[in-house]
Amino acid sequence: MRGNYHSTGSDLPEGDIRDLADLLASQLYGTMERKVYSLSRQDVAELVAPFIEDLSVDDQRSVGWLIWDLFQEGLKIEMQQRRRR
Repeated sequence: MRGNYHSTGSDLPEGDIRDLADLLASQLYGTMERKVYSLSRQDVAELVAPFIEDLSVDDQRSVGWLIWDLFQEGLKIEMQQRRRR
C-alpha cells in the first residue's frame, strides 16, 4: 500500500485502515454488486488478500472485518428500504 505513513510501529493508523477498507469495499461492490452481501468474512479476506499482503497480519484482519461489516450494514439498509416500499 502506498500513501502517507504516520505510524511509529508496523501497524497502520486506524484512519488509514478505515480509508483502505472503504476503498476496497467500493471496488468489490463495483465489481460484484449485491452479491457482496452473501460473502462470508473469510470470502472477503481471501478476495482482498492480494491487495493488502504488505500489511501486518493484524491490519489485514482489521481490513477484512471492516469490509465485511460494511457489507452487512449495507444489507441492513437495503432490507429496510425494501420494507418501506
